Amino acid sequence: MKVLICESEEVLLAAIEFRLRKKGYEVAYCKKANQLADQMHKENPDMAIIDFDLGKKVGLDMIKTVKEIKPETGILLLVEPDEEEQIMEAFGLGVNDFISKPFKPSELLVRIRRIAELQ
Repeated sequence: MKVLICESEEVLLAAIEFRLRKKGYEVAYCKKANQLADQMHKENPDMAIIDFDLGKKVGLDMIKTVKEIKPETGILLLVEPDEEEQIMEAFGLGVNDFISKPFKPSELLVRIRRIAELQ
């Protein structure tokens, strides 16, 4: 399974990438929202992990981009705890799950496996 991570925070991106590669996932990434469409076309991922912290409109646009390019792509959002309204809107766009920051690596892996099993 190939996972595309869109995360602007270097340390978090490196940690997620390391953990996923260790578990046997193929990993691609982008650090900016405007790189997402190119990476979706180039990498053809099965799942996208999107940092929703880039702003509500940007986050929602990223979800739309993923679903327009490859509708069956699973999406996991990384969110701040106070983004409940945006999370509900994101689910309406086809997000599969979310995880609040900070999170435990083991919880991230469980949520990724769950999304993968549903696809």
